[in-house]
Amino acid sequence: MTLKTKLVIGGAYLAGTNVLGQVFAIIINIVLARLLHPEDFGVIALSGTYIGFISLFSAVGFGSAVIYYKELDQRQTSSIYWMNFLFSVVTFLVIVLTAPLAAGFYNTPSLTGIVRWSALGILVSPFFMINYKLLERNLEFKLLAILNLSSTIIGSLLGVLAAFLHFGVYALVVQSLSSIVIKMFLILYHSSWRPLFYFNWVDIKSPIWYSVKFKASNSVLYVERNIDYLILGKIFRPQQLGYYSFAYNIMYTPVKRISYIFSNMLFPALSSLKNDNSRLLSTYFRSSQLIAIVAFPMMTLLALNADWLIPTVFGEQWGDAVPVIKILSFAGAIQSVGQLGAIVFPSIGKPEISVYLSIIRSMFTILAILGGSHYGLIGVAYALIFAKALSLIVTFIFVYRFLPFDIFDLVKIFVGPITNMVILFVVYNALSSSQMSISGGMAQFVLMSIISLGISLLFHKSIIMDIVKVLFNRTILKEH
Repeated sequence: MTLKTKLVIGGAYLAGTNVLGQVFAIIINIVLARLLHPEDFGVIALSGTYIGFISLFSAVGFGSAVIYYKELDQRQTSSIYWMNFLFSVVTFLVIVLTAPLAAGFYNTPSLTGIVRWSALGILVSPFFMINYKLLERNLEFKLLAILNLSSTIIGSLLGVLAAFLHFGVYALVVQSLSSIVIKMFLILYHSSWRPLFYFNWVDIKSPIWYSVKFKASNSVLYVERNIDYLILGKIFRPQQLGYYSFAYNIMYTPVKRISYIFSNMLFPALSSLKNDNSRLLSTYFRSSQLIAIVAFPMMTLLALNADWLIPTVFGEQWGDAVPVIKILSFAGAIQSVGQLGAIVFPSIGKPEISVYLSIIRSMFTILAILGGSHYGLIGVAYALIFAKALSLIVTFIFVYRFLPFDIFDLVKIFVGPITNMVILFVVYNALSSSQMSISGGMAQFVLMSIISLGISLLFHKSIIMDIVKVLFNRTILKEH
């Protein structure tokens, strides 16, 4: 099977399962948002951020090396497995011992127990992570898509059950832990690879060095995406942080799902094209365009209909999050495209370039958070739009430095999606200024969605039709 065929079929399954996963995630978020309180989401955001922050210094992600170094033998892969296991245990112990410090810093005593229980996921992941990356390296996206969706669904249902049983904030911990445990069993069941009881440092010096550089890139990227929680958690109360976390997740969950389809599929695919810059750049641009086609109108529809959508769906208790959601939606549209930039440089064997890029983007984010926080959550949201826009520009500058391209080709990516956004704004203003009964509510949302779909078909009919054919052409799938 050719690389293109594997990518098309894998992309179809990733897209299909992520659509289902997105729909299911929305339903679960609605249920949990109605059962839990804003401060619960604020505390769990602090817990996740703290665990991730400690992991920056005590854990090294070796999975990237397994994908990049396709020639690794059984002994080398086993050595990487045990090295990853050791780092995971150390990370867990550090988090458990320092959890009271986090609770004291944020003046939230309940954070200690939440952090310690949540950290159990770090002990589970090394049991299956190398197996997962081996499946990724072999472009087994169909299988991974099904397994990821299955673990997410079961874990989410258990989280909802815990919420109904009045577990409170710990319902969110149950959701996270159960998902990763179920994923472990599913991956190990479907993966035939097992580690040898063998370790030799000399065998894996090059992969480890690559992993360190890749981890450095991801670490800075993590700081960029979570520095807001680290700072705002100290400035604002858990309830306010809960509103911000809710708004950010409403924006970022679709972005993450969309980008997941491409980032998980593109890294192993682009790595195989590391000596063909022309094809690599073409694949990167094509994927960026597909993300923009979906994310730009989706985020615009969310922003323009948030006044009705959020209180109606999630409950009146989340009304204070609406203004932040309206603003952050546009930051999410920009971020969805910018995320792919982090995949390009590791794919050509230069993950250290992603480090420099991430540092610049992190500086933009930190300045935006510090400056915007003086004007409350609304100020932070506006500042983040500006930071994300600058970050996207810098990303394309770095890509151009190593993979020169025609600026006109870059502009073509955004013509259709931006036009879609502009027309949606025009329609929204026309409906709002008129006395038509369709203004506001579900009727407006449905009408704008239909208009947006029509615009997408007008500008990108061939691309959309290709995707539809791949998703529903059973004959092609059966042949392969």
